[in-house]
Amino acid sequence: MFNSNNYITNEIIDKITNALDNLGIMYRVFFRIKENCSLEKKLGNNLNYGKTKKLQDYIGIRIVLYFHDDIKTVRSIVSSLYEESSKDTSIDEFSKEEFKAVRYNIIYKLKESLRIEKDREKIDDTFELQIRTIFSEGWHEVEHDLRYKCKTDWESYDYESRLLNGVYASLETNEWTMLQIFDNLSYKHYKNREWVAMIKQKFRLRFQEGELDPNIIKLLENENLAKSFFRLERNIIIWQMHQKSFTYPLTLNNFFYFTNLLKVKNEEIKGITPPEMVKWFEKL
Repeated sequence: MFNSNNYITNEIIDKITNALDNLGIMYRVFFRIKENCSLEKKLGNNLNYGKTKKLQDYIGIRIVLYFHDDIKTVRSIVSSLYEESSKDTSIDEFSKEEFKAVRYNIIYKLKESLRIEKDREKIDDTFELQIRTIFSEGWHEVEHDLRYKCKTDWESYDYESRLLNGVYASLETNEWTMLQIFDNLSYKHYKNREWVAMIKQKFRLRFQEGELDPNIIKLLENENLAKSFFRLERNIIIWQMHQKSFTYPLTLNNFFYFTNLLKVKNEEIKGITPPEMVKWFEKL
């Protein structure tokens, strides 16, 4: 039996995952449509639904990222695909006084061609996107089921609640430490002239299998050229790949060709770049 709400959800998921997969971003995606019992409970607990507001998370999507520094980039990517409802977005600011879980929940409006076919007076034509990291995902799941849903169990137990927040704090610190490890590793590969490893560890993308063109390796013997590639800013490159609709297979060679056309602008590498890629880039 055809279910239009499942169709809408699948279309959203396909559009987002296609964009992220083209860029090689490391992630997992989860989604759900509120079940009837959960929906009825939420609508029944707030009589304002259908009067002064509408439910906005009937469709919920969660993107779980491997790396913390991808959060803002992924938000920008999704916001280029769907219109963000900024007044309904919940993004917590970091506090220097205390460690606490940070929400990154964004409401997006559906395209006019997509409409949720259920209780339209109370349910908005929107979906909620949560962005988390793999490290924080496990903590959030435990906290949601055993603290958020059991608030009375934690009343007057502030010390234990603080300890639970401390677990989150250690995970957050470990995330930043992990990024520093990859940065240090890529630098050592750069100093040792190990170009494939340098690119893989610096950019942390899902590159397709394949060898680096010996002609590129030979050109990278030029220290200034190698330095230019090493100094490329990861998130800027990823965003530019998205903006320019990069859909070539994400091989090491294509990555070098693209970043050279975009930033480095070395004529010798341009000379060995496939003509169709040069033509595509120059039309942008």
